Amino acid sequence: MNRFRNMMRSIFAKLVFAFMIVLIPLYALSLNMNDSASRSVKDQITASLYSRVQFHMDSLETDFDRIIRLEQEFVNDADLTKLSNSAAIMEDFDKTIVINRLRSRLGLLKTSNPYILSVGISIASIDRTLSTDNIIDPIDPGAFRELSQPTNRYVSPFLTYSDRLFISVPYPEIGRREDQQFVIAVEIDKAEIRRVLSRLSDNAEGGVVLFDSRLRWQVSDRTQGEGDIDAAELARGLGLLAVSEREASGGSGYRTVTVDGTPYIVAFEQSSSLDATLLTYLPEKVVLGSLRKYRDGYWLLSIVSAIVVVLFSYLIYRLIHRPLRTMVVAFRKVEHGNLDAPIVSRNRDEFSYLYSQYNSMIGRLKVLIHEVIEHQYRVRISELKQLQLQINPHFLYNSFFIIYRMAKVHETENVMRFAKYLGRYYQYITHNSQQEVPLTEELEFARTYVEIQKYRYAGHVEIDFPDPPPWVGRIPVPRLILQPLLENCYEHGLTDPEKDGIIAVSFQVSEHGGVLTIGVEDNGDSLEDAELPRLRQALDAELEPPESTGLFNVHRRLRIKFGNESGVRLERSQLGGLKAEVVLPLSSKPQDEKDRVEEE
Repeated sequence: MNRFRNMMRSIFAKLVFAFMIVLIPLYALSLNMNDSASRSVKDQITASLYSRVQFHMDSLETDFDRIIRLEQEFVNDADLTKLSNSAAIMEDFDKTIVINRLRSRLGLLKTSNPYILSVGISIASIDRTLSTDNIIDPIDPGAFRELSQPTNRYVSPFLTYSDRLFISVPYPEIGRREDQQFVIAVEIDKAEIRRVLSRLSDNAEGGVVLFDSRLRWQVSDRTQGEGDIDAAELARGLGLLAVSEREASGGSGYRTVTVDGTPYIVAFEQSSSLDATLLTYLPEKVVLGSLRKYRDGYWLLSIVSAIVVVLFSYLIYRLIHRPLRTMVVAFRKVEHGNLDAPIVSRNRDEFSYLYSQYNSMIGRLKVLIHEVIEHQYRVRISELKQLQLQINPHFLYNSFFIIYRMAKVHETENVMRFAKYLGRYYQYITHNSQQEVPLTEELEFARTYVEIQKYRYAGHVEIDFPDPPPWVGRIPVPRLILQPLLENCYEHGLTDPEKDGIIAVSFQVSEHGGVLTIGVEDNGDSLEDAELPRLRQALDAELEPPESTGLFNVHRRLRIKFGNESGVRLERSQLGGLKAEVVLPLSSKPQDEKDRVEEE
């Protein structure tokens, strides 16, 4: 998840997003225009199909209406009436003449319309059927019975018999069927209708069909088994079929119907005078084939464009991101203190200038850092020397007054011993060539200072100054770190002259041998509870309180030398006064001393 978020925040994702922001509206507009053009072309082609269907249906209605009217007029033919009513009393010669005249008129009726395949008259009185086929046959009872059914010729004129299509006129139309004198039957030429319908359908994948509302008959432009779709399914999908004649109703229009998963554009026209529907269908892919190819090309172009955008973005990403990543890596090295990582570039572009400026920058940084380190080192050395010289001058004055008093009373031995201690004392503090000494020397100097103070306080102060562990005595420590703590006890802790003072020195090594703590405490009663936090705060803030210069001196020097983990800690002593602890970090303990300590 984090990797995905980082990738989305990268320059590459932002470049792709920027290109897409520009391209997506253009592609959306193109897609909308393509869809609009597709709908417009589809509507125009569908309207054209519907217009042609309307035209052909009007032509069929006109032709069949003419057939019905001619057939209706034929009912009143004089020869037909004479033959059907008086055939029993007519001479054979007269019958022959009448029959020939009727056959001649039937031929004229047949040739009057291309949709008429044949015309026949079945006359019950002579039990013969006269037809345009030049055949006089006996009446077919089945055909006579089917074709003599009364129909509303101006609403539903067609009858079917033996898969043949007829328009018939029985006479008389009202009454019992056995009383009918003749039936005029016009057989419709399905082949001619098929030829006409084939002119309406100009696409091999489409089709045209003419059928009645109850699908009792249908004529298609395709031969049986040739089409890949049943027109009845389209008719049912459009709701064009009726259960009975009463439900048959005219209608027209065009829609899209899906059959077996294939969408078809269907245009249809229903005739209320023929009880028939003329329907043409065309697969939508044919109508929109070229547009679909254009859309496929559009999507292909979109995919190719997206790939180009991604590749172009990636190329820019590599051109920009890789130099930036090189610089980021270099800056991280500088961040971790590595200034020996120059950037080498063989290109001569804008980034090469940045690289050269970066290399120049780290070169200058190295010089500046070296100068700062050297300056800080010199400042610390100077500060150490200055701090070492911060010696209380009152101690020197008091020492001379003590020598004066002892010499006045002729205490020669004490003068000699005191002068010896005083010489060692000033020899140690004025020796500036050494910044560090073994702890044993520092302790010896501290004991010298204690011996000098014994003359001043004349037995009123008890000193507990034990020896440290032997191996600790060899560790190097800064000079003058214990004497200021002892001086603080004498000057600020033991201020009550009537009370005997106690000063205790202690040594403690941490459990793992990494820290040495030297404690100096007294039993003075001048330290108030509010004073201890103030002194601690002054030490932590490195503010020098005027009354405890020695403590601050030691604390500051230790911080400069060993860092913030060392220094002076202040606590309330169990003796009642102040306890100052010097915290020194230890390096490694000598192995022989370690073994000896463990054996003890």
